[in-house]
Amino acid sequence: MDSMAPDCHETRRYRRVHALIRQYGISRCLSRFTHDAYRRWGLLKRRFPVWKWADRPLSSWLRRGIPADPARFRSWHPQHGGRLFFPAGEPPKLPDQWAAGAVAEADALRQGRFRYFSALERELGFPAPDWFVNPFTAQRAEADRHWCDQTDFESNRGDIKYIWEPSRFCWAYALARAYARDGRDLHADTFWTLFESWMAANPPQCGPNWMCGQEIAIRLMACIFAAHTFWNSPATTDERIAAFVVFVAGSAERIAGNINYARIQMGNHAVSEAAGIWTVGVLFPELAAAKRLRRIGQYVPEDEVRRYNWEDGSYVQHSTNYQRLMLHNYAWCLRLARLNQSAFPTWMEDRILRSAQFLYQLQDPITGRLPNYGPNDGALVLPLNDCDYLDYRPVIELTHAVLDRERLYETGSWTEDVVWLCGEDTLGRPVAPTPRESRDFTTGGYYTLRSKNTWAMIRCHSYHNRPNQADLLHLDLWWQGINVLRDSGSFSYFDPQTEWNQYFLSTAAHNTIRIGGVEQMIKGPRFQWFSLARSKVTRHEIDGEVEIWEGEHYGYRRLTSRAIHRRSLIRLGNEAWLIVDDVLGNGEEEVELFWQLADVDYILQGNRVTLNTPVGILATTVWATGSGWEQRIFRGIDTDKRRAGWVSHYYGQRDPAPTLLLKNRISLPVRLVTLVNLGTVPEESVANLDARIQWRLPDGKPGWQIGLAEIGPGVTPIQAIERSDAKCVSVF
Repeated sequence: MDSMAPDCHETRRYRRVHALIRQYGISRCLSRFTHDAYRRWGLLKRRFPVWKWADRPLSSWLRRGIPADPARFRSWHPQHGGRLFFPAGEPPKLPDQWAAGAVAEADALRQGRFRYFSALERELGFPAPDWFVNPFTAQRAEADRHWCDQTDFESNRGDIKYIWEPSRFCWAYALARAYARDGRDLHADTFWTLFESWMAANPPQCGPNWMCGQEIAIRLMACIFAAHTFWNSPATTDERIAAFVVFVAGSAERIAGNINYARIQMGNHAVSEAAGIWTVGVLFPELAAAKRLRRIGQYVPEDEVRRYNWEDGSYVQHSTNYQRLMLHNYAWCLRLARLNQSAFPTWMEDRILRSAQFLYQLQDPITGRLPNYGPNDGALVLPLNDCDYLDYRPVIELTHAVLDRERLYETGSWTEDVVWLCGEDTLGRPVAPTPRESRDFTTGGYYTLRSKNTWAMIRCHSYHNRPNQADLLHLDLWWQGINVLRDSGSFSYFDPQTEWNQYFLSTAAHNTIRIGGVEQMIKGPRFQWFSLARSKVTRHEIDGEVEIWEGEHYGYRRLTSRAIHRRSLIRLGNEAWLIVDDVLGNGEEEVELFWQLADVDYILQGNRVTLNTPVGILATTVWATGSGWEQRIFRGIDTDKRRAGWVSHYYGQRDPAPTLLLKNRISLPVRLVTLVNLGTVPEESVANLDARIQWRLPDGKPGWQIGLAEIGPGVTPIQAIERSDAKCVSVF
């Protein structure tokens, strides 16, 4: 039982309904209710009857006057269809050092091995893979059930994403890249063999691979890209082209028929689906539905950007990976628009550019990585390079290229995307990297503090739409390319047997404080959250080599203690960080401070943890008011009583990594102070948490002295900052 304020059942139910309406709005809630009712009553199933590919040949999809004979149609289409990124059958020439990974993946496919979420590999078979098995659990989806009779969450099938992943056809990009690198027709034949196997196993509207419009759109765009690349290959026969266009038309019909459901979800589903049908409308004007598809595909992305791509560049889904997925879709559409005498509004292009610049400002300059923040479902819908999945340089550079901006990076493997979509001439543009600076992204609630060799991101947001994880005041800290204080990731969205997903979205899997043994917000079913937390930033200042940020959140005001978590973060040049956590309130509460550490060798001695990183020593020292604190490090713990010390960088994969925990049941208010020294271990320190903290460095080098105020509401914790040699650096 948590220390919740007394509340009757009816009041709690009202508040939860109110929270859902706050997140989605009345109109979306009503639309979702109507959609679910239609599905329950069988009306949606009636709208999407099962049919066989042979029942609706090419001629049934074309406008009058368009030749339906496969040979004549193949000659007609390149002259009258829309333009993709390069001439049909003529992919760009790639340097020898690019796409080596694509050749290896293509060879693996022919041995029946498929990649999952850019990291894992499992065998499904070739030339006829098993499209309905989860090879990690041996569970199966039912191939002969209408998609309306299936749901995303079925315990006997497990996580649906393992079924969907090979049917996204992202492996088709690897085959296209391998073909561009070495010109072997074997890659084209591999694509068509797998494509025909998939069509034979997945008649329209039947089976799990027709459930989600976004999955269909991702598959559709990948197949269009691959077929365009292989257009001149002997493996691309007239009959295969005809079957391919039927597949394109049938997929677009399914997406367009239910795209309003995607729009209810407020996120990348609608963007992906609109990109898919807009692509069909532009590239296949011979289809009878082309004008309608193009109209829907133009309106929906504009409206989605207006609503969900916020002014400061952040995105509605509170996830760096989902923001990348969104940018990939928009980069594809914006480039297609320019090639086909179409256009999206200038204001929309500006919002997309801001989204890319937002990611750039949250990027580590050495590795190209971003904080592993928010839901990370393994999506990489435009895998056109050999970079690691965690590298965001490709999407940022591509977005800038599509919008005719200067390049941000020198040429590398992350530039391959630009060559595919914009051509080799784009590489001639000047490289003019924008400085990464301390920034306030106030709409989205992201704040960065930066110096030359170290930087941090901290989250402080008042939620008005659906949150994803209980992570307010989470701190991500980087030093010379090492994510020394990290986010634990996502791992899985549905894990009915072990419920690992509940751990990864919890407060305990982030660098913040948990109070009363409960989450910062009340978790609802599936992706829902109740009691949306509010927060406030009270300070962000820079004075010379010192930078200070302060904020607080009110997620625990629902407890009887009326607790508030207030965090102060101080950057002290390039050498140290100080974090002051005040927990305000009344009465006694369990207070837990979590630090998710980099997975390197460590030593815990007293109140200090020393990490031996590849770039040097890092020392983390923690003090707290009161007595009776338990301090422990957990790494890879999975017992009935506790899960702790895990990280997931790739969907479906979890690895042990140390977590430092400081825990006590104590009377509020309470203060915890964490000092992170970069590259050195302080020789001596003095800590009076109601007055000052002072330390010196080895070899007589000066440290710092921080003046602290007594704990209390409305009181700024940080009063003065000085060099410990008494030279005053900054006084706030």
